Amino acid sequence: MRLLPFFALLLTGLLTACGARQNVPDAETAAPPASAQAATPASPPPSLTPPRLRLPTTVRPTGYTVELTVDPTAETFQGVEEVALEVAEPTSVLWLNGKALTVKQATVTQGGASIAVTQVPGTDEFLGFTFASPLAKGPATLRITYEAVASTRELDGAFRNQEGGDWYLFTEFEPLDARRVFPCFDEPSFKVPWQLTLHVPKGNVAVSNTSVQAEESRPDGGRTFRFARTPPLPSYLIAFAVGPFDFLQAAPSGRNKVPTRIITPKGRAAEGAYAAKVTPEIIARLEDYFGIPYPFEKLDTLAVPLLGGAMEHPGLVTFNSEMILAKESEDSTERQRDFADTQVHELGHQWFGNLVTLSWWDDLWLNEAFATWITPRIIEVWQPTWDAPVQSVQMRSLVLESDSLVSARRIRQPIENDGDVQNAFDTITYGKGSAVLEMTEEWLGREVFQRGVQRYLRAHARGNATAKDFLDALSAEAGQDVGKVLSTFLDQGGAPVVSAVMDCSGKTPKVVLSQRRYLPLGSPGVAAQTWHVPLCVRYGVGATTGRACTVLETERAELPLPEAKSCPDWLYPNAGGAGYYRAEVKGDALRKLVTAADKRLTRTERVALLGDTYALTKAGLLPAADALSLAVRFAQETDRQVFNASLELLGLVEERQLPEARREDFHRFLRDTYGARARKLGFTPRAGENEDTRLLRPLLLGLAGGGGGDPVLVAEARKLAGKWLADPRAVDPELVGTVLGIAAKYAGSEFVPKFQAALKMAKERKLRQQLIHGLSGVRDPQLLRQLLPMLLDPANDAREWVWMMIGAAYHPATRDVVYAFVKENYDALVARLPEDFAAHLSRVGGSWCDAEHRKDVADYFGERSGKEEGGARVLSQVLESIDLCIAQKAAQGASIEAFLTQGPVKVPASK
Repeated sequence: MRLLPFFALLLTGLLTACGARQNVPDAETAAPPASAQAATPASPPPSLTPPRLRLPTTVRPTGYTVELTVDPTAETFQGVEEVALEVAEPTSVLWLNGKALTVKQATVTQGGASIAVTQVPGTDEFLGFTFASPLAKGPATLRITYEAVASTRELDGAFRNQEGGDWYLFTEFEPLDARRVFPCFDEPSFKVPWQLTLHVPKGNVAVSNTSVQAEESRPDGGRTFRFARTPPLPSYLIAFAVGPFDFLQAAPSGRNKVPTRIITPKGRAAEGAYAAKVTPEIIARLEDYFGIPYPFEKLDTLAVPLLGGAMEHPGLVTFNSEMILAKESEDSTERQRDFADTQVHELGHQWFGNLVTLSWWDDLWLNEAFATWITPRIIEVWQPTWDAPVQSVQMRSLVLESDSLVSARRIRQPIENDGDVQNAFDTITYGKGSAVLEMTEEWLGREVFQRGVQRYLRAHARGNATAKDFLDALSAEAGQDVGKVLSTFLDQGGAPVVSAVMDCSGKTPKVVLSQRRYLPLGSPGVAAQTWHVPLCVRYGVGATTGRACTVLETERAELPLPEAKSCPDWLYPNAGGAGYYRAEVKGDALRKLVTAADKRLTRTERVALLGDTYALTKAGLLPAADALSLAVRFAQETDRQVFNASLELLGLVEERQLPEARREDFHRFLRDTYGARARKLGFTPRAGENEDTRLLRPLLLGLAGGGGGDPVLVAEARKLAGKWLADPRAVDPELVGTVLGIAAKYAGSEFVPKFQAALKMAKERKLRQQLIHGLSGVRDPQLLRQLLPMLLDPANDAREWVWMMIGAAYHPATRDVVYAFVKENYDALVARLPEDFAAHLSRVGGSWCDAEHRKDVADYFGERSGKEEGGARVLSQVLESIDLCIAQKAAQGASIEAFLTQGPVKVPASK
């Protein structure tokens, strides 16, 4: 699964959604099965206590046959399910996962005989059944007739959307929502075949993981679609959809020439042209790497409105519709790259996750970290100009920032409740996991690592696996115990900072290395922590460069440089930026390193060095003013990736730390530093521009115009926003968000009424989302007070409008309004928004930087967050973030304010 940038940036950990509260029938409301002989007890004896987290293994499924009657216009759908069971030991009780399901009848047969079944009270997550006589060891069959909810509130389970006047139903099950659609064993280790049959109304078609085995007309004019049986799959990978879809045929994919299609809402097939073009190209390169053909019978990619990213179901990959679809006249370089990156991620899952599935959610990294890691590995060969390896190093730096919180998860965090499962879909699992794999790959060598990956996949194909299984495969190929190193990063939180000091006192120069846990100012963490760190030091002597490598296993060690003919002029203790750690070079050695950076460091090392500079400043080891001066030095950098990395330094100036006057100084700094370059680029692309220029333009315009309020750029954005409202073709597709955001921020009273009027007329979801995104830029508190109630209006889809609120929550001018709105309407918001959003509502208090507001956030959300799955961890991260901001302000505030008030910024000439 891959998140939309909004989720990834603002709601770390919100990568899957939960569904509505369960309405599991109890003894009074459930219709008893026809074969039932005994009444359901009012309160079950201890032996019938529902499971707390995981299902018992006394009974396991061996296969499912499911028949569903689905009408996308209806609020419910009906199901008849047969579950083939294998009973390991005699039992009189069976527990399944089930949520918001109404069981109408249940029967069980074994050895040709029917056994009476009684439903017993479960919980929000479990359905219980008892049998008149114990099931014997061996096979049995459970048949359940039930009804389930087709939600217009959620984005999980089975949910509905209306597009162009037509209704559609989609599913999204990862991690815990198959139970909303099927009574099932909803854990990844229960990996068995599924066979689905769907009855749908006239004018609709059904799609699922496998191809249609039979299609028949129904007496009511509808159609019945019987799908081929799947290979063994866990419940979270099953998917289906119903609606009046269009289909775009792509070239067959892979060595087996697998049929490949893009499936879209009616009338939008042509918008999937780019997806159809690149999907087979991606499959070919993944097959080359894994050495195994694409392991499923077909490859459909389905556009799903409002989906929070993408999901890797075998045979039916799903994508947020605006990520995968675009009219040719409205397409952009950024959208195409985002789709391609995400499609590599999802198709990488066909091997890591689908062919070989994790045994339990504590090893989610075996899915998500690997799919994240394989993306740059494929992109760098397929699209070398996209600079995937350099971008990967930059992302590693952002992940290290998240990992600096003591409340951050471990990669292999023990799973103790459903909230821990939800929290597992976060930056640590995806980003840290990927970065640690990259470090391991560089340490062992790419060929050795690839052989280890292939050995693991071959050994566990069509089954389940654990971290130990992967580490064993890698160790076998490497000829050493890889787990000894890798486990120190998997099983403990945080990351090291590695300090390097040159010692040239002896005949052979050496580097004195030491490690401790990286902790920012104000952190309550303990620095005395060690890892087994594979690292390489790169250094320069005159015109030559050298490299020396080791595994740092202790708090302190020495690394000789036998190839150095004299004392090195500079050194950097993270060659290639491959290591998952912060590198610390002190004093004069740091000055020499920065001086040598332009000519002697590789591009990936320059990116890593900028990230390290940011981190060391946050730890109080460098003055903030020095780091901000470095940002100015890179303001004219022509290498887009290095320039992007330099912008991380701007994060040292958190507006929540600044008094009002200093905020305006910061805006002036942005205008002075980036304004001239942004004005030169302007809002109109030129013929013959390369892709890097096109990608830099919205970034620079956002910095100088949106952040800095450059008057020339603001005036132009206002003019263009007016033209766009009359004709969306008036603004380049890559700049629509920037233009509307600037207009709403600096001319809200003029444009908010126009945006609202346009929203009432907007029929296309993309246009509606562009307008709502524009409204998220409003910085006038009074205007925002008028807008926020739109989120509670039943006429609006809260799943769209929530992003307007989130966008305003993180800005000092509007955070008070959003915070007050959430507190005043908490219960109404919880009832309107997708259920899992409740765990993340405390994030609206995360933009404060003082003790008084911190107390208020803790007091108000403490009990409320504790009631929501995963909410306690989210709140702890919010509060820790406020604590770190307070400490940073106390330690670096004076340095930042002195820098911002020093007068006009002198930007170096263009390189």
